[in-house]
Amino acid sequence: MNPAPRSEQTPAPPQRPELEPLRTDDTKAIFAGMALWAVALVVLLVAPPAGAATWWPWTCVAGLVGGVFGLWYIRRRDRDAPAVPPDEQPIEPSTAVPPASG
Repeated sequence: MNPAPRSEQTPAPPQRPELEPLRTDDTKAIFAGMALWAVALVVLLVAPPAGAATWWPWTCVAGLVGGVFGLWYIRRRDRDAPAVPPDEQPIEPSTAVPPASG
């Protein structure tokens, strides 16, 4: 008595639709990070660290340089991306309400 293969015993689970990536405003996130690095740099320049922690301001400078690179990269990515028609733009997940139809 041979048992039937598993595929014959249970039906296949339903296929889920392909997930689309969320559209986000990465530029705002990068500017927020750069602002935090700039505040940290100003604080460290006003009240310099004592002892062996003199490298801390350079960490802030590296964060700002990384933010400039991030802005360049994101703007280049968005410029080269195909345009999404307004009627096909995704709705934000779970918290957003779809627009009411006529």
